[in-house]
Amino acid sequence: MHRRDFLGTLSATSIVPLLPSARWTWAAEAIEGSGAVEPRAATTAAPRCWAWWGWEPLEHYRRTGGNVGAVDASATWLTDWYDRLHSEELVATMAGLGVNLIVTHFFKGFGLAHERDAQQRTRSLVQCAHRHGVRVLGYCQSRSLYYEAFLVEQPDAESWVQRDEAGQPRTWSSAYYRWAPCIQSDEFRRYLKRVIRVGLEDIGLDGLHFDNDYAEPCYCSRCTAEFRRWLTARFPDPQEHFGLPSFDQIRPPPTQSPTWINDPLVQQWVRYRCEALGDYHRDLTAYARGIRPAAILLGNPGHPRSFDAPYRISVWAPTVGQHLDLMFAENGNFPGMVDGAMISQIRAYKQARALGYRVVSTTWRRGRAGLAELPETAEEISLQIAEAAANGGVPGTNWALRPLGDGDRMRIDRPELREALARSLRFVHAHADLTNATRPIRNVAVLRTFASLAFDTRGSWARVLGAEEALIRNGFAWETLFGDDLGRLKEHDVLVLAGQSHLSDDECRAIRDFVTHGGGLVIAGANGQMNENGRLRGAGGLTDLDGDRVVRVEDDAVLSAAKGGYEIRVPLPRGGQKLCRAVETALDGRTAVRLRGADTVAISAYHAERGGLVVHAVNYATPQVAEGLRLELGSAWKAGSSARWLDLDGPPQQLTVADRPDGQSIELPPLRTYGILVI
Repeated sequence: MHRRDFLGTLSATSIVPLLPSARWTWAAEAIEGSGAVEPRAATTAAPRCWAWWGWEPLEHYRRTGGNVGAVDASATWLTDWYDRLHSEELVATMAGLGVNLIVTHFFKGFGLAHERDAQQRTRSLVQCAHRHGVRVLGYCQSRSLYYEAFLVEQPDAESWVQRDEAGQPRTWSSAYYRWAPCIQSDEFRRYLKRVIRVGLEDIGLDGLHFDNDYAEPCYCSRCTAEFRRWLTARFPDPQEHFGLPSFDQIRPPPTQSPTWINDPLVQQWVRYRCEALGDYHRDLTAYARGIRPAAILLGNPGHPRSFDAPYRISVWAPTVGQHLDLMFAENGNFPGMVDGAMISQIRAYKQARALGYRVVSTTWRRGRAGLAELPETAEEISLQIAEAAANGGVPGTNWALRPLGDGDRMRIDRPELREALARSLRFVHAHADLTNATRPIRNVAVLRTFASLAFDTRGSWARVLGAEEALIRNGFAWETLFGDDLGRLKEHDVLVLAGQSHLSDDECRAIRDFVTHGGGLVIAGANGQMNENGRLRGAGGLTDLDGDRVVRVEDDAVLSAAKGGYEIRVPLPRGGQKLCRAVETALDGRTAVRLRGADTVAISAYHAERGGLVVHAVNYATPQVAEGLRLELGSAWKAGSSARWLDLDGPPQQLTVADRPDGQSIELPPLRTYGILVI
């Protein structure tokens, strides 16, 4: 695909040394058999709209049994449904609805030899899809080997797998027959590269979907040796940092459930594993692009979910995301309002924009008793697609081809669901120049640093999510900024610090420089009281930082009773309005755009491709209509006398722009689901 641009060298304390620019495009490559060539970089190209297309071979359903991803593996009609998945009729139907990217089965972990017949079906599906102008990504399991079949092909594979603290093979969840390979195993990496080559060369895939590409702690001899080498290279004086004569006898620390990590060896164990997972992605994606530079590479590292991902599964978004084109956000954050809380994927989309990949939302609707379910109403479908389109994601469907439980029938055969999908995707395609926007308004940034979120896991997480939620629910245009990439701080007007308890000297210096050069700063509660290794600061840090645009607020302005897990629910902080007033003060009249009138509507704002402003508004309370909405524009925007309003649920309108002392304002029409304002 593209080659990433890099943005300057960071300090030795950063979790990764470099980050790419946040630009992502589809490569120009003819789709075999279609005669079509797509533009490489133009944002007016047809937006990608995806569909789940059966990630598992039949062997998976037969071995697993029960209900697997809303597919009843024991049903007598299973093969009828599966045959239809590979039919040209279905490809033509979905392409006609606007789908042009599908993710289907390729390598599940039974072994290349065992899965060969299933892969040939995938090859035929690829050829069929290309005839209809549809690209195909092949599912590639990264964390599961079905040893009962795999050992027949690779008898030595038991030595490839992760080990728990007792020395037993780690498994995927509780499935005893699915061994989790160790990412430090050279043999496993070589095998997976064979899989990649088969997929891109023999099967003709347009790219790969690496599933479960995270890593739980591994206690095998490889990981112990690699950790010792990593420590030796990073800390030449073990006595100074750890009080140890050497690292020759250290062992990976046991796995616990900490919410505060101050053990220096545990801290470095977390850093090491996150960097190792990043290297794993660098190795595999570089290999894939070496075979086919235009390969589309999609990962699913279980992000974002709970608060302790760096510790529990070695995932820090910058180390993984910098190597990918797309990332699944697979979780229970199906958009909507639940008990007064807004459930959304907004954070996933904003982190993707900061890191240069795009998000594919494969969230599940939360049903009774907390069980995962598929959407049942047209409003739910429209809202999910609207959220993706508004935030620069890849809209589409995780639900359409799941079986209805009657022969080969699928959920797309339900007329009301099919029409909702078609109508929403038509809107996305019709306004490709607006839904493909890639240059967000960087008015306000919320900082996320590795050490804070990895070592002060719950405390930092609850505060940074609380700050973000206050901005979302109060109509601000804001973006995520990672401590790994503070060279981009100058692109923003205001930086919000919330729960960033651990800041390196370099990070503090960058923040001070930002303020010195006119940037606004909001500090909520205590931030930077420790360095990146958890050592308490005396002088220094940010305690003495002040200025006309430095605003400090109490901790209750951002502290939220956020609940993590498969679904993330973030109630508004009790003092959230304090944060909003502080941000306005720090902006000092530089507010680019802000929505007033409803806390169930979220906005995303972008620079238009040919100049001007594009604002997307999504109503998370649909089908309840949001009324009394007013968009305020800062003095930087001159809208003239009218603006164009595009509504998913109604005809286009011209809206009147009114002058006000510090800018202009626009009264928006009643909003059911999704609208786009073009200035």
